[in-house]
Amino acid sequence: MRCALCKGATEGQFIRYVQEFEGRLVIIENVPAEVCTQCGEKFIAPEVAKKIQRLVWEQPSPKRSAEVPVYDLAEVA
Repeated sequence: MRCALCKGATEGQFIRYVQEFEGRLVIIENVPAEVCTQCGEKFIAPEVAKKIQRLVWEQPSPKRSAEVPVYDLAEVA
């Protein structure tokens, strides 16, 4: 596969996918994706995206939870 952005080669990897849902961050690990070796852009197959969507909507018990710091760039001088 070639990257749709830079036309570089891609390789299959497992990534960490972060999505905001209903005001919360949801982290999904071990997501299969094609990752560009040149620019780093990530591509997820439609069937994988559907699994992610179903997981986020159904909200089963998570494997673990993490605390995430939040910063506001507007408050930085």
